[in-house]
Formats: sequence, structure tokens, C-alpha cells
Amino acid sequence: MSGLPVVGRYVTRSWSSGSAAGAERRQASPSPRQPRSTWRLPAFFRRRLEIAQRGGGRVGSTGPGDSEGGVAVTEEAFKEPKDPPPTLKDPRKDPMRESTSTDPIKDFEATPSPYDEPEIHDVGVREPRYLDLFDPGVSVVRDPKLDLPPTPPKSRARSVLAACLASLASTRVVVCCSVVLVVLVVVIVALASTSRHAFPQDPRIQPPYVTTVTTCGLVQGMVDGGAFVFRGVPYAVPPVGERRFRRSQPHSKLEDCWTGTYMANVTRPCWGYDSQGGVVQGFEDCLLLDVFTPQLGYDTPLPVVVVVGGASLGGDAQRPWMVSKAAQLVQDRRVVLVSPQLRRGPFGFFPHPAVAASTYPHTAGNQGASDLLAALIWTRHNVEHFGGDPAQVTLLGHRAGAALAWPLLSSRSGRDLVHSAWLSGAAPHHPTRSWRDADPALLESLNCTSVACLEAMPALQVMEAPPLEWRRPGHHAWLVADGLDVSFLPAMPQVPLVLGSTEQVAAEPLLSWRGRLGTSRSLLLDAILEGLRFFSTAQEPPTTVRPSKAAIVTGYGNQGWPPPLTKRREEEVQVAVVGAAAAEAALERYSEEVTDPWLLLTTLVSDATTTCPALAAAASLARSVAHRRRTPVTATPVYAYLARHARASRAGTLADGTTDLEALLGLLPLHSAADRSFAHALQELFFRFVADGVPERHESTPAQLGVYLVGDGFTVQRSRPLCDHWANASHLAGRF
Repeated sequence: MSGLPVVGRYVTRSWSSGSAAGAERRQASPSPRQPRSTWRLPAFFRRRLEIAQRGGGRVGSTGPGDSEGGVAVTEEAFKEPKDPPPTLKDPRKDPMRESTSTDPIKDFEATPSPYDEPEIHDVGVREPRYLDLFDPGVSVVRDPKLDLPPTPPKSRARSVLAACLASLASTRVVVCCSVVLVVLVVVIVALASTSRHAFPQDPRIQPPYVTTVTTCGLVQGMVDGGAFVFRGVPYAVPPVGERRFRRSQPHSKLEDCWTGTYMANVTRPCWGYDSQGGVVQGFEDCLLLDVFTPQLGYDTPLPVVVVVGGASLGGDAQRPWMVSKAAQLVQDRRVVLVSPQLRRGPFGFFPHPAVAASTYPHTAGNQGASDLLAALIWTRHNVEHFGGDPAQVTLLGHRAGAALAWPLLSSRSGRDLVHSAWLSGAAPHHPTRSWRDADPALLESLNCTSVACLEAMPALQVMEAPPLEWRRPGHHAWLVADGLDVSFLPAMPQVPLVLGSTEQVAAEPLLSWRGRLGTSRSLLLDAILEGLRFFSTAQEPPTTVRPSKAAIVTGYGNQGWPPPLTKRREEEVQVAVVGAAAAEAALERYSEEVTDPWLLLTTLVSDATTTCPALAAAASLARSVAHRRRTPVTATPVYAYLARHARASRAGTLADGTTDLEALLGLLPLHSAADRSFAHALQELFFRFVADGVPERHESTPAQLGVYLVGDGFTVQRSRPLCDHWANASHLAGRF
């Protein structure tokens, strides 16, 4: 039995002849008895042998031609045989046990062989038992599958990945994954919404309201998108009653403040004049300011910009429009914007001798200038509660605001309140007239000689008292030298400074000439003469003509300061009139550069009254700074710019007087790519200057070396050749 080829669990067999013939041959020629062996049958085959002896587990095979080596298990293989083999009762006769007889051959012959199969009736299909596996007449063929190399087992990670990829192919799994993703998104949103309760917000912010503290008490503003807006915050004692024509008084006493929380949601306007000289009604209690901030924290304070504008010191009707988009601007540029209201017209600039006699020091006028100083003092003490840095305050003055800010930058009161200044639309001009020499026409129109009379007069009567000619922008110089807020002698500003203008800044006052110029040269000459007289005021004597290096008019140094109380002679206060010959020469010079009559007129008058004096003053100051750098005294830089971007407006397609301010405050309509480029370039210069004190990231160009020309981008021009014509005409600088 040791030589039998037993292989695997799947076998196929073939007989040397048919199934019936094979059965007869085996019956006729029984297998010879094998000699007795002393080896022990393994346990596996021993169990198989016991199953075979009991008649169970039969394997049926198909005929030689019915299958290609396959094996079929018939139903009869699982049934009990009809004649079960007799059970060996004598354990000594068990062929699987070792013999205990002394005669093994005799004992083997007496014991029936367990390999003798019972007679199997041929019923057409041979049904051999497992015992046939040991029959030498059966040819055993090895299953081909057993010869294949074993498949290498996959790692667990690869198996899981393969299962996941296979599952994604089904639509059901995709739908399930989508549902799971939606559930996760909902859970994340829910956690984000509930996290506010886990981390409480700033208790000062309770949308739509926001509350912060000032030196005078709590103020409540509004949440505007991502910014916080406080409108109408008081910064000084109300100038009413006995304080009507007095200097501003910051809050210094407890009784000057409010109790509870001040609702800073609306701003009361001040009295003023419009562009035609009409009275704009307002309130006397209007010393209020607006604050726009993107944050309220103290850890990272932001730069602060204080904005003061207006076409004239007589009125500022455009202020609400000027700050209409400030909430979005402070979010985009990360600054804090402060916009104070100032008294204007007679309430802001009224140098009456009776008022001066009742105060000490004895001075009068410039109440509006003291308002700006009080607003800057409030900013220094309170802006930190609005997220700003009190050590980084930039004053942005436009036109009348620039004219007012210029003398304050060099005064003793204002030099420490501002850390940089950007002045546009006005030539730097220090007032040359003292409050003692103010025009008596205003005093006579009021018909009051005592302070009590002035305090009791109705506000509308006070506003209507000045002549109509004074009320229009540019016809009257409201600012005077008072020796307190505005010094009698000019001084050098001690802060980084930028001076600039637009190329046609004087277009607005000349609008009446636009439709009637045509091609007439005589009309153009008349318009030039009127434009130059329009900005000329009774501030300079006819002999006041200074060289280009002294572009800032400093007054009458030979008269002594303060000026005497006597009225100047009429011939000394007459307006410096540009003669017809000078106007003709200017027209010839500008005709070489500009052909359009309206553009020529606006450019010529703008250069004479604003642009060229501003650029010359910047260059003169910058040269002085460069000279002082050789000494231990710390000098501050001075820069200059000229906005040349032409945009469509009611004055035509040109760079009018508000183009630069609109670009800086985000008000410029961005109709084209050129508009966007201009606004971006000017804002980059301005906000870089606000943050670092220089207009460029790399090496900035001081004013004595060049001017920033701002259009689609910005370039540096060495000088403006057209300004050479106005080197000796600084007395034409505009007044406000």
C-alpha cells in the first residue's frame, strides 16, 4: 500500500475497460493478498478507512468519455448502504491494530481482508468507494490547479483599499457618501454657530449696536457690515450762549460730560454757505465728529486718518458725501478714520474787538481753527478705545481743510498732535492779516458793539450779515493770524509732509465760462483775467512779488508783529491785478501745450493759483530740509504730487478739484480700467505714507528732486515747465 499514488481531494480516474468488464475481471481475479506489513497506517487514512468500512462517503465517476477528468458526487454517495459491512467485534481481528499472535501469517490469512470490496452491481454508472483510491488498477491524475503557484496574500491595507474602490462603483454607495457629506457639513456649521457661545464675543459688540468708552463716558454706535460707525460724538463743550464766539474748550470737567450712554448715531450739521453763497441752516451745537473703525481691540492699534475738507472756510456742504463710503474704506485699508465738524463762516471766523476784549489772551477769530485743534486733542486721548494708534495720526486736508491745517502744523498748539500731513488742493499760505486788521464790513453789518448783543442775536441773522460776495468760495479769506492758534510768523512744519493738487483744480469756480468760450480769443483773455482776480483777495499789496524760492507768502515783515490796530491805507489793500499784457503772455505760453480753450483756461488758472505755488513750496521746503540734515536737528521729508487723471464730470473730462479726494476715500466712480488704476495708484501712495511716513515702499523721491505724476500709475517728473511762467506770481495763490 505504500506505493499507491494518493493525491489531493479532487481525483479523476480511468479504467482499462468498461465499468462492467472491470467488475467481472475483479470478481474473477481477486486481488492477491499482500504480505503482512509491520508499519502503522497514518491517522488520516485510518479515519477514511473506517468511513469506507461503514459504507459512507461514496464518490461517483462519470464514464471515460462523459467528462474531461471531472468528478461527480452522486446522491447515492450520501445514503446508507443496504448491506453495511459487518462490524469487527474482536479487536484482535482489526486489521489496523498490530497483531498479537505468534504466527502473523496464519493470523493474517484467517482474518478477512478489509480491502476486499463487496460486490457492486453494475447499474450503468460505476460508483466506487474511497477504497478505490488504493486500487492499483485505478490511474490517478493530479489536479492541474494544484500545480499553479500560490497567490501571494494581499496586505490588509491593500485589501481594504481595493474593497473601497470596488464599492464606489455602485450608485448606492455614491448616494450614501453624498448623504454622509451633507450631514458632515451640517454638523460643522452647527459647531461653528455654537462656538460663539463657547467663546464669548467682545461684550461691547451687541449687533446692531456697539459700545465703547471715551474720556467723557460711554458712546453707542452702529455695526455697519464689518466696520463700527460712531456718528456725532462730542469732542468739545457746546459753543452756545456765552461761548458762541469763543475758542473751543475740550471736555475737562465732569459737568461738561454726559451721564449714561451717549447715542452716537446721527450728526447735527453746522451753519454754513453753499457754492452760490446761500445760507445752509444747521446747529450751533455741532462740535461733533464721526469715527469709522474696523476693530475695537487694543493689541494691534491701527493708523489714524483725520479728514478735513470743504470748498471754503465759509461752509462744508459736501462733508456727508465725503464720508459716505468710509465704512468700507477702513475695512479694506485697515485704518481708523475720524471726520470732525468745524464751525464755519461768521460762527467760525469772527475777529470782533468786543470778543477779544472779554477774553485773555486778548484775541479773536479763528474759532474754527481751535475746533480742529480740539478734535485732534480728543483723537489723541480717545482713539485707542476705537482701535487706533494715538502715536500715528495723519491729517488729510483738502482745499479749505488744507488751508486751515497748514498754519496749525507749525503752531505751538498743533505740532505735537499730528505725526504726518497730506495737504491737497490748496497752496501753503500763512495768513498775512492780523485779527486787529480784519475788514470792518462784517462788524458794521452786525450792528453790535457788545458781547451781550452778539450772544443774543439769532443765528440766521448772523449768517446773513456778511455780504453775498464774501459767502462764495474764494472771495474772502476767513483765516487770520491771532497769535494763539495761528501764529503771526510762519514756521517750518516738523512732520512728514505731502503737498499736491489736481491739474485742473480751478475748474469748478470757472464753470460759467464753459459754454460761452467758443473760439474767441478775446473771451478767453477775459476769462483768464476774471479767473485770476477771482482767486485774488485783498491780502497782498500790489508790490508783493516774490521769487520762486519763496513761494510761501510770509506777510509784511517790515511792519512789525503784531500789526498795529490802525487800518491800512486803501492803496495798500487793493487787489494785485494781472494786467492785459501778463494775461496775453500767459495765453501764448499755454497755447503751445493745450489747444482746447476750456482745458487751457482751467489749466492756466489752476497753475497760477494752486498747482505751481504748491509745487514750489514743496520744493523750497524739501531743499531746506536737505540743508538742515547736515546739522544735528532732525528734519522731516517733504514730497509733492500732481493728479493728472481726467474723468467725466459736470466740468468736462478733466482732473477737477475733487478727483484726488474721491480716489483717496473710495468715492471715485470706477467706470474704466484707467479709473481703477488711478484710484489704486493714489491710494497706494497715500496709505503707504499713512503707515510709514513715506509714499513709496522702496526709495521715495523728495520734492526738490521730482514730482509724483499720478495717472494710470505714477511716475516721477523732474519739474513742471509750465510753472516757470508763474515764478514771480505767488501773490495769486488762492485764499479760503
